Amino acid sequence: MRAQWIKALTPLSLNIPTRQWLRSACGAFLGMLACVLCNYGLFGSQITISLAAPIGASAVLLFITSATPLAHPWSIVAGNLLSACVGIVAAIYIGEPMLRAPVVVFAAITSMLALRCLHPPSCALALTVALSPALITMGIEVLIPIITQSLVLLSVALLFNNLTGTPYPRVPATPVANKHNTADPIPSARVGFNEEDLDQALHEFGTYVDVRREDLEELLRLTEQHSFQRHTAELTAAAVMSRDLRTGHPEMSLADAWNRLKEHRLHVLPVVDQHRRLVGIITLVDLLKHFELDQPLSRFHRLKYLRQTRLKHIMTTPVVSVTFDTPLLELVTLLTDCGLHAMPVIDEHRQLAGIITQTDIIATLYRSSLTHF
Repeated sequence: MRAQWIKALTPLSLNIPTRQWLRSACGAFLGMLACVLCNYGLFGSQITISLAAPIGASAVLLFITSATPLAHPWSIVAGNLLSACVGIVAAIYIGEPMLRAPVVVFAAITSMLALRCLHPPSCALALTVALSPALITMGIEVLIPIITQSLVLLSVALLFNNLTGTPYPRVPATPVANKHNTADPIPSARVGFNEEDLDQALHEFGTYVDVRREDLEELLRLTEQHSFQRHTAELTAAAVMSRDLRTGHPEMSLADAWNRLKEHRLHVLPVVDQHRRLVGIITLVDLLKHFELDQPLSRFHRLKYLRQTRLKHIMTTPVVSVTFDTPLLELVTLLTDCGLHAMPVIDEHRQLAGIITQTDIIATLYRSSLTHF
């Protein structure tokens, strides 16, 4: 127990790539420089120096941990403004500085939590306003330089972070739509944990987690994917695909394509040219759509239409395809969440080498589960 307690005191991994260190430091430097120059030009050196420490702490959050809720634009603007008001009120009504300091921290934290704008440097700002004689004498006017430097720092963070490849603020990923236009979640979202599970886990964890809920959900799903990929690393398209294929060609008629699908009980027919290069794909649904013509036709005219129309007129192109070394995880995603029912496999010359269907994926996953369990 003692060893575990001592281990808990050792430095934690920050999980920050080395290349991000200099980027973050440069951003904080530019943000701090802009705030200092702006405040010095507008309000003088004394106010600038008095407010420098809290804004420096804010720069750490906005440029190093910009994805956390503590660095959200609402947190810095509302947190600083709210905490400054707390400091002003405390300076007016609490005469003893030794009592004023803890009261200010308590009031700042509770008010920020109530308004969902928790920003740790704002507590330092509240103390600065409540304990600095120069700021106390300004009264409510102290809010002007505070909101000014908050907006300046936020503007620099928005510009610098996004220009250097760090989205700020992070926008939640757009939910993947169900390709079948139904209310069901996409197949990969029907198993594993859901939003209610995550909410319950956060509740049972019992303490504040400094990460957005959406980011945490995405992190857990990525962890699941990497775990799956690690257990199925040896399974690629080359190991899963069917190799004895039935294909069509661009000049094939709809009637011939229909007969080929019917004969071999297929749902998909790849279309290749004379060099066996993949140029298109036809599905059973594509053919059925062209069988159901808008106006009723006689049998003669229908047969004439089917014989004259060629696959090149209705085939889907370009075709979504994969290569021999495409991992199983990517195949599962393409054949479930993306609404595809079959996936052609091509070689380095773009020649058709195989095809993978949902049935192939199901059989592979079943065999893989038997191996690992």
